[in-house]
Amino acid sequence: MKFTKLSLKNFRNFNDSEINLDNKNIFFGLNDVGKTNALYALRFLFDNEQRKKGIVETDFYKKNINCPIEIIVTIDISDDSDDDKKIRAIMKGNLLSETELIYIKFTAIFNQENGMGDISMFWGYDIENLAEMASKGYSFEIDKIFSVTYINSYVDLFSLFKKNLKTFIINDEEIDKEKIDEIKKNINDLNNNISKLSGIKKFEEIIMPKYEKYKKDDLKISIKSEIAIKGFYSDLVPYLHKIDDVNDYPTAGDGRKKILTYSLYDLINENKKESKIVLYLIEEPENHLHKTLQISLSRVLFSTESYDYVFLTTHSPYIIYEIDNTNLIRIYKDREMLTPSMLYQVPDSFKKHKKILNKSLSEALFSSKVLLVEGPSEQLLFERVFQAINVNYEEEGIYILPVNGIGFEKYKTILDELKIFNTIKTDNDLRKDEQQYILLGFRRCNKLCGTKVLSEENIKYYKNEVAVKRKMFKDNVKLINSIRKDYKIFLSEVDLENDLNKILHKKLVEYLNKTNPVKYLQEKKQIRMFELINLLTDEDCRKIYNGKNFEILKLFI
Repeated sequence: MKFTKLSLKNFRNFNDSEINLDNKNIFFGLNDVGKTNALYALRFLFDNEQRKKGIVETDFYKKNINCPIEIIVTIDISDDSDDDKKIRAIMKGNLLSETELIYIKFTAIFNQENGMGDISMFWGYDIENLAEMASKGYSFEIDKIFSVTYINSYVDLFSLFKKNLKTFIINDEEIDKEKIDEIKKNINDLNNNISKLSGIKKFEEIIMPKYEKYKKDDLKISIKSEIAIKGFYSDLVPYLHKIDDVNDYPTAGDGRKKILTYSLYDLINENKKESKIVLYLIEEPENHLHKTLQISLSRVLFSTESYDYVFLTTHSPYIIYEIDNTNLIRIYKDREMLTPSMLYQVPDSFKKHKKILNKSLSEALFSSKVLLVEGPSEQLLFERVFQAINVNYEEEGIYILPVNGIGFEKYKTILDELKIFNTIKTDNDLRKDEQQYILLGFRRCNKLCGTKVLSEENIKYYKNEVAVKRKMFKDNVKLINSIRKDYKIFLSEVDLENDLNKILHKKLVEYLNKTNPVKYLQEKKQIRMFELINLLTDEDCRKIYNGKNFEILKLFI
């Protein structure tokens, strides 16, 4: 079974939107763009408890109560999996044997008399001719096969624990009968001892004369304790303790509560999966979790079989550290709500070390503008320049992502599909091959452009490589400028250090106390760039910002 699409019409802040889905989905974007509303659309479709709360005027887009709310999910059932069979078994006559796609539809028409939306649900294989589901109150046939586990950002551990005690704790061993008899005896002894307390005896003595004023009977008033065995589970509380420590520690920390809550949901849903399809709708799970626990939770959600169908909202890059075969959905507003998405798969070459790729990518996804650079030297320098020009650049969603040998393409493809503005700053690299140079920088630009703009023909080898690069750049400057304009790919005249030296040579000699600052910087690139940026003035940074070979920076600030 595979989710493929969610369509939303006239629902909350979605006027008419289509969102591509998969079985594991992450909704991300700024605050108040509709991430939670997308989850609630799914809840109205699959969660009886949410339907019971009803549809109100504010659930209609801009309170347009003259048009119905329409929520449709499309599901592919062509794999003949166990979950596919569950759907076929319940839908029966509403499917054909060859049916591959099914549609489940929720509608709400505003009722002026009661001020609520009248809810109906439909399903079938023909989107234009869906069958209406049988219902009982707010329950529909679909509830027989789908079970929603909704986990909000502030989970209530103790309520969940108490609500499901009968599921968690079953006393069916022979030794339990002896223990229960012993508990009963202890409770009887406890009740008797409570009744013998001096305060209770004194009360019995003083209340009797008061009673006899109204009526003399051959009676005696006694105060008895009635603690009952039926309540010995009512005050159970989960505790945590170290294995070698006899002391118990209440699970008072919000982080520990949250992890234990997810563990309880695992227990609850283990048995459900035999007969139902369990959907997890999770809202901002990062709340109250330290970075390490967020990464641990990411691993469980996206790298284990426990969570087959996940729809999650987040603001945290750590929650997506372990993503693979996961659908990324960016929600943002540009007049209308926009929801670009892409199915993210870790390339085979990174399967064993996917964190290398995911770690950098996860930060970039939460930005509005991404500058892709070769490595940490560029990142350090450009961060220093941005800080001098606009100290609030990070708050405005600007992020510098060093590709560190992974390659620009993998990042650019993802950012482009998610409509996140991105540009590339790359070196004019050459590689010697016998008595020729291979034009690596030109080739890289052409590959990123998707078309051959610059000549890739090898050129004769000369000892002064920097001079060759400058000549190549000068001879092709018109084409290089067109690539900058049309594709937002900025090829260096030479490389970072040489381009920087061309602007600030005297300053670099002074700051680094070296007659050849380029050689010095390139020997230990990251360490020495860090040394340099601590010496640069804001005026130096403005010169870099205004330099021809650094004009890419002006696209950001």
